[in-house]
Amino acid sequence: MLEESRDNCNEKLMYHSRDDRYYTLFEQINAAVFLTDLTGKIIEANLKSCELYGYGWDDLSDLTIKKLFKNDFDWDLFIDEISAKGGGNFETINVRKDDTKFPVEINISLFTLDKKPVMLAVIWDITERKKVEKNLRESEERYRSIFENSAVAIMLTDDKERIISWNKYTEDLFQMKHQDLHLKPVESFYPKDEWDKIRKQNIRKKGMQHHLETRMYRKDNKIFDVDISITVCKDPHGKITGSIGIIKDISERKEAERKRRESQEKYEGLFECTTDGMLVLDNRGEILDVNSRTEELFGFDEKNLIGKNFLSLGILTPKALSIVVKQFQDLLSNRLSQTHETEINTNQGKTLNVEISSFFLVKKSNQIDNFVVVIRDINDRKQTEIKLAREHGLLQTLMDSIPDSIYFKDEQNKFIMVNKAKASHNNTNPQKMIGKTDFDFLPMNQAQKAFEDDEEVLKTGKFIINKIEKITNPNNATRWVSVTKIPRFDTEGNIIGTMGISRDITEIKRLEEMSQK
Repeated sequence: MLEESRDNCNEKLMYHSRDDRYYTLFEQINAAVFLTDLTGKIIEANLKSCELYGYGWDDLSDLTIKKLFKNDFDWDLFIDEISAKGGGNFETINVRKDDTKFPVEINISLFTLDKKPVMLAVIWDITERKKVEKNLRESEERYRSIFENSAVAIMLTDDKERIISWNKYTEDLFQMKHQDLHLKPVESFYPKDEWDKIRKQNIRKKGMQHHLETRMYRKDNKIFDVDISITVCKDPHGKITGSIGIIKDISERKEAERKRRESQEKYEGLFECTTDGMLVLDNRGEILDVNSRTEELFGFDEKNLIGKNFLSLGILTPKALSIVVKQFQDLLSNRLSQTHETEINTNQGKTLNVEISSFFLVKKSNQIDNFVVVIRDINDRKQTEIKLAREHGLLQTLMDSIPDSIYFKDEQNKFIMVNKAKASHNNTNPQKMIGKTDFDFLPMNQAQKAFEDDEEVLKTGKFIINKIEKITNPNNATRWVSVTKIPRFDTEGNIIGTMGISRDITEIKRLEEMSQK
């Protein structure tokens, strides 16, 4: 059918065309060509016209060119404009026989043929061009969107290394405006030593450089850390036309790295300088790291510890082993474990009193990394505790053998030690008085008076010597006492409480009263 249409079209063209050269040009041009009168009546059309619009020649010869335009096309206005200008070139939408629409570019020429005004319309299908233009526009929009919305600074320079274009983030990052950036040499953004470092990279020769860490100036001349990637732009002849620089602010990352280094240094310092033994274990109990104090406590060299299983090393007594296992279980379930006192065996066969505690090393993701076991030598402390307990017992025995009331109080005026005589006068025993005050045992007025005397001693450090007081016991018995109160001091001379002695002088007072009578 199409071939018949082409043959018909060719026959008509040959009939109407009296010049072979005109016919050849008319047919070979890759566009639809129409010769019409000013009403749009088609006089001649080439084969491309039939193909482009889907009409046979017979169909075309019965049409006006107006049929090829959309219904809203203003033909009269079009003819007026063309007539005024003698022709024209424009883009519009045409309609095929099957009503499909497509974009075209039309070139119109007016001239006279056989003394009649005619119009030559050359029409190109620009569908593919429009697609390319649309893709280019979309690509440009995507590029512009990425360019303007990137969270990195993007700079374009000319062949003289001056800034000619940049995105909004560049202004924000460098705290600069258009007048600060336009044609500014990129060299001026860098401290001299950093610029020299960049030059040594030979980027213009290599063509690109990715992720170079350096430092740059902001408008206020403050220096900050950046990561830059540079691509050199060249023309088809290899001549450098400029460059594209992508700049990322890494100040926060650098600060985090600095803090991480400091933290690592502190950890290593703590790990090595602590007076406690520290072991880092994996989840199977194998020793990953130990400090020098651990070597001293256990009597092993580091090389004889690393890679060994701590639980089967022979250091832990059965009691110590059960404590460590329990601590690991508590850590896994509650992430907390209690400190325990126990004994361990050294490589030399000695037994050490130690305090064992455990904790996790935790990653940023809150995941468990490794176990850490801390072992503290408490041999000296244990001996001191035994000595203090013995001395405390001796002191308690001495105090209990004295008939006077003797007591020690802390800074809150709470009893921390009393003898039997003091407790007896309050109808209780020494242990029940510990942690309590005079307000728990004496009438309010007497307790208040004792409190005021204690506060005076605590504040001034002055002694109260042989102060005579009348006391009413809980059983309402009245007695007279001679009270002495003195401050207690720590090793640095700070007052930490009081000590008091109350001597019963009731009998002396009775004899004095009798002698006065």
